[in-house]
Amino acid sequence: MILSLDIAQAIFTILNFTIPALIVFGVTYYLLQSFLNEQRKVRILELKKEQANALTPIKLQAYERLTLLLDRISPDQLVLRLSKAGQSAQQLHYELIQTINSEFNHNIAQQIYVSDESWRMVKAVKEQMLSLIDQSFRECEPNETGPGLGKKILHKLIAERVHPTQKAIELLKKEIEIAL
Repeated sequence: MILSLDIAQAIFTILNFTIPALIVFGVTYYLLQSFLNEQRKVRILELKKEQANALTPIKLQAYERLTLLLDRISPDQLVLRLSKAGQSAQQLHYELIQTINSEFNHNIAQQIYVSDESWRMVKAVKEQMLSLIDQSFRECEPNETGPGLGKKILHKLIAERVHPTQKAIELLKKEIEIAL
């Protein structure tokens, strides 16, 4: 009986040291995990901020390039730049279509850096410009000159009153304001 009493007292003594040690360990483990999780969150936020700072100049450059694209595919700019004396309507039509497609394809990678809405607007403007040029060309007489086609295009553009490229440029400007 004395032996079993000594064993019980030994177990009780061990439990007196073990239980508080386990409680201290559990609290320390919990506090350390909480601290490490907070540090991880802070680091992730810092990395996101660094990434945003690195991407901002690239995004601004994409908006600049798309604005330039829209300006360059504007019918009034295209007609002034590509129309020549002695040119047939068919030649000007071909050059206008080629120039718009070339400008667009040259800037196609910019879609990565702008919103989907902006990119859809740029694509829609490109299609509107191609449609405007094709429609004007279909209205030409067989022996129409390039400058004659240019006048038809510009008259249609004036009749629309809303310049599609300007509308898209305004959207890009609004997005830049929001982004900054």
